[in-house]
Amino acid sequence: MCKYKMTSVLRSLRTVSLDNEFYIPIADATGFVFALNTTTNTLTTAVWAATGSRYLSSIKAAGAGLLRDQGKTYLSGGRTFRKVQLVVPQSTGTVSTNGVGGRTGTTPNEDYLTGYIEVGFSETSGTAPAPFAKWGR
Repeated sequence: MCKYKMTSVLRSLRTVSLDNEFYIPIADATGFVFALNTTTNTLTTAVWAATGSRYLSSIKAAGAGLLRDQGKTYLSGGRTFRKVQLVVPQSTGTVSTNGVGGRTGTTPNEDYLTGYIEVGFSETSGTAPAPFAKWGR
């Protein structure tokens, strides 16, 4: 009988890459972060990533912000979207929230500054890739 357990084997499949768990904007990404309506399975621009939002500066220019990969993929019409969360800086004199910001409850499909970005692109979709690049830790 074996007395040792294999601790290097995961019990479940990990969907978040160990090496690249963040995305950064490489150009103005206004309107490229989407909220998923799970009732109709449609994507619309996330409110926090649209014109007029105080968080817009985090995705408005190359390298301006950081988006954490949330480990969920959504496929629609031959296009692949990845769920991400905007990482916000800690305010001086406040308790750290590990980069989590935003409100909850009013827009459940984009709570805590989450949304979906398109990763890759299909040759037949006629769309350009979203202005994001993977960024390792």
